Amino acid sequence: MPYSSNNMLSILAKFTLLWFILGNYNPSVFASDAELFNTKIKPILQQKCFSCHSHESKKNKGGLVLDSLAGMLEGGDSGSAIVVGKPEKSKLVEAISHTNQEFKMPPKGKLSDQDISDISSWIKKGALWPASPDSSAKRTPGKITEEDRKWWAFQPVIKKTVPTTGGNWAKNGIDHFISEKHSQNKLTSAPEAEKRILARRLYFDLTGLPPTPAEVDRFVNDQSPNAYDSMVDHLLNSQQYGERSARFWLDLVRYAESDGYRLDEYRPQAWLYRDYVVNSFNADKPYDLFIKEQIAGDELFPDKPDALIATGYLRHWIYEYNQRDVRTQWNIILDDLTDTTSDVFMGMGLQCARCHDHKFDPILQKDYFRLRAFFSGVLPLENIDAGTTEEKAAYQTKLKAWEDKTLALRKEIEAIEKPSIKKAEEGAITRFPLDIQAMMRKKPSERTTYEHQLAELSYRQALYEFQRIETHIKKDEKEKYLALKKQLSAFDNLKPTPLPRPLIVKDVGPIAAETTIPKKGNTNIEPGFLTILDDKPALINPPANGLKSSGRRSALANWIADKNNPLTSRVMVNRIWQQHFGKGLASNASDFGKLGDPPSHPELLDWLASYFTENNFSLKKLHRLMVTSATYRQSSNHPDLEANRLIDPENKYLWHGTIKRLDAEQIRDAIYATTGEIKLQSGGPGASSADARRSIYTKIIRNNRDPLLDVFDAPYWFSSASSRQITTTPVQSLLLINSPLMLARARAFAERLNKEESDPKKRIDLAYKLAFGRVPNPEEANISSSFLELQAKRIDPKKAASPSATFASGKIPFRDGQAAELNLASSISLTVPHSDLFPNSSFTIETFALPKSVAETGAVRTLVANRNSDSKKTGWSLGITGKQSRRKPQTLVLQITGKKMNGEIGEEAIFSDQHITLNKPYYIGCAFTPATKTAKGLATFFLKDLSNDDEPLLVSKVEHSILGEFTNNLPMTIGSVYANNSGNFDGLIDDIRLSNIALGVDQLLFTREGLGKQTVGYWQFESKPDVFRDASDNHLHIQISGKTLSNKSDAQNNAWIDFCQVLLNSSEFLYVE
Repeated sequence: MPYSSNNMLSILAKFTLLWFILGNYNPSVFASDAELFNTKIKPILQQKCFSCHSHESKKNKGGLVLDSLAGMLEGGDSGSAIVVGKPEKSKLVEAISHTNQEFKMPPKGKLSDQDISDISSWIKKGALWPASPDSSAKRTPGKITEEDRKWWAFQPVIKKTVPTTGGNWAKNGIDHFISEKHSQNKLTSAPEAEKRILARRLYFDLTGLPPTPAEVDRFVNDQSPNAYDSMVDHLLNSQQYGERSARFWLDLVRYAESDGYRLDEYRPQAWLYRDYVVNSFNADKPYDLFIKEQIAGDELFPDKPDALIATGYLRHWIYEYNQRDVRTQWNIILDDLTDTTSDVFMGMGLQCARCHDHKFDPILQKDYFRLRAFFSGVLPLENIDAGTTEEKAAYQTKLKAWEDKTLALRKEIEAIEKPSIKKAEEGAITRFPLDIQAMMRKKPSERTTYEHQLAELSYRQALYEFQRIETHIKKDEKEKYLALKKQLSAFDNLKPTPLPRPLIVKDVGPIAAETTIPKKGNTNIEPGFLTILDDKPALINPPANGLKSSGRRSALANWIADKNNPLTSRVMVNRIWQQHFGKGLASNASDFGKLGDPPSHPELLDWLASYFTENNFSLKKLHRLMVTSATYRQSSNHPDLEANRLIDPENKYLWHGTIKRLDAEQIRDAIYATTGEIKLQSGGPGASSADARRSIYTKIIRNNRDPLLDVFDAPYWFSSASSRQITTTPVQSLLLINSPLMLARARAFAERLNKEESDPKKRIDLAYKLAFGRVPNPEEANISSSFLELQAKRIDPKKAASPSATFASGKIPFRDGQAAELNLASSISLTVPHSDLFPNSSFTIETFALPKSVAETGAVRTLVANRNSDSKKTGWSLGITGKQSRRKPQTLVLQITGKKMNGEIGEEAIFSDQHITLNKPYYIGCAFTPATKTAKGLATFFLKDLSNDDEPLLVSKVEHSILGEFTNNLPMTIGSVYANNSGNFDGLIDDIRLSNIALGVDQLLFTREGLGKQTVGYWQFESKPDVFRDASDNHLHIQISGKTLSNKSDAQNNAWIDFCQVLLNSSEFLYVE
């Protein structure tokens, strides 16, 4: 019934009372100290501290872990974190109170006063950490006890007899083990899921893609008893199986295609390792061989190109190109190899043993350095051709023919380059400390292994300069140099396609560098395994094939891959189980130590590990066993849901199917598959995230993350990631409902529906089939029809076609605010209406930009222009040359048509000769001073790599013969020349400024943002006050032209776009049952 005023007052009174109770509630008054810890202290630590100070995050900043009482008492670099009973003397309280400006935690925001009070009270009451194995006393240093040896993960794998409790429900051995736990805990299993649900579940799990409507129908209509098994076999044999399986492995090995750190340099050959992983999974390569190839492929299989590429596993560490403290950087690299190997293959977090014996697990500090010693001889390389003997011979034959034809030209080029190379080399060497310089100047044969490793790592900084050698060549030789390079390119048709040169490692030689424990003397630590498993030094045999290598990594690879190793098969089986059931049988997939939970079904884990090794480490057979089980095929619904949930609320014993959110790559791939845009091309260099290729084939740039993958919890790929975080945030919803990416995908989805089905009712059915693998029920069909009808009436064509509705934005790294995102497929153009204020003599045009691609031809991708595509008409444009440029690829060019010194109207292309690297953020400027009748003019180009603080502002001054008279009546255009509706620039553009004089360095936008009296227009693309506003007083605001809504049909089409966007935003699309 309607609320009366008395009822409303009553409700308000109840809320007021509740507010009063909550507002005056003192959390320190608890029934017990345990309740204080569990309800207040532990949540604070988990939310605010564990991300930087816990074993789960694998971070112990400042040497401090806060996920146990023992960790707090042990403390970190600054000593004990707490003094029990004395909060005023506890460093933790000092840190969270922010009273010491140099010692604040969390660093990005102070805890609430109540939280600080609760922690202080907890410490004062004795810092009780209830029912936690972590609160035990510290381990005795250097000791392994009999109790340690009993830990489940260190026990031999024992294949138990399969129980018989599964009866007719069981389809294989897995189900009998699961059923046994059901019986013991008085649980019942769920019925088998509907066939359409099983199809969607299986396709996503094995291929990462949704099934097509035809694939769902084929399975649903197939009544044969082996229909499900046939579908499993079909998917396991598909190319998409390897692409899906590779994703979890690449997470584990921290695969990325860039260096990390600020510069984040692109690694153009990293993709070879990714393709090796995909192909290995598709070939069902035995897992033991997979291990051996990655750790020691160069030693064990020197004649196999794939095995050489596989050692790229040891090359995914982050690298800081300008780090002069080369000893520390090399130390970090070796630590990374040690940490990652223990995580990936052994499921044991050794990081805590780097500085001391592990506080909770029987892992000694000596064990950490015994493992690290296996890698002490490695040398990273990327100058080795990966090919068969026949491929190398064929390549050399063709290369010699090219070399013979170009010998004279190459000698001329080398003669010009030689002084600059020498100067660049010397400049790079002298940046290092004197002792490192001495190593670099030694002949390689005179260096020790360690000296050679440091010298070669340091010399990479000289190689970096060689890549930019053109910037070092003197101006008076530059013209000749570029002309010679152009002549050399005429012989490109003779030059063979280079063999791949992957990122690999080899050993420096037979003698490895010594390994010592910091601050514990200079005793050399020999390679060895975990003391608890084998306390003897590892037996190292030199490679039998006569290679000049230490053989250390071969010994490690063979030990890990041994079928009797108690960790290896358990760890991998557990990871595969996690893929299909959302959580491993042992829930901490990379921590089989005491901080991880013991397995819920230990006998099943061992039975699967035995099955794995008995079947030649076949991953496909393991997948098949799991997904054909009755356990996997259970419905997520259960007739006795509440009763079972009371017994096992977390579904630990797998009594029903688990609803899982798709991971980031599955979401992205599902979107493109549903819209019909996905490209299933396999392999090759990484594509732009704007490309519709599968996510496994898009570039992973550590510091320039794909926004969609980022918000849906893709890892950062700086360290090994054994599982994906599953968060639910407002940013996810905003991106799905309001981003240019999703608006474009909804449009593509609607276009697909319109193309494939003309009947509106059948079109709704098709939309549901494509998005959810099912047809809508009658209620959903009616609601959808009503929505489409009403939405078409609600849409205001003017608002739908407004500039703000069609503008696509992005963010340039190392820049605040938003930028304009332009791409080749856009039908929208950004223009500034013509003004008499446009310069007719000197001018400067400036912008910040991130180019994502250049033309494959010599065509120019335009940044800003005041001209059309007719080069005979007056005007100017600033852009970036294509790959086949007649002058130089990927460089700035000012194309200007005006009156020349000879009195004629003509075009001149003025090249900066500064190299532009794709996917890097730049400040770009060009100051133009016209010629006179007696003297040439000057175009001064400015270029600054925003990702590299060491890189100076590059300045290039180029003479030209344009007197002036380049004005016209055209608008200024952004991202293309005028009337070029196909779009032109591909990337991000931000903060464009046009000035009516040639600015000096101290006046540039890069050094002095804002307006000056010389400013004609300044466009910043910020949403407030308006994205298209000119910040100057000249009011030269940007206009958008292109496709707009104009009639009822357009409104109906946009209603379908909105409908498609709703489907792509739905939980049913993002989750799989």
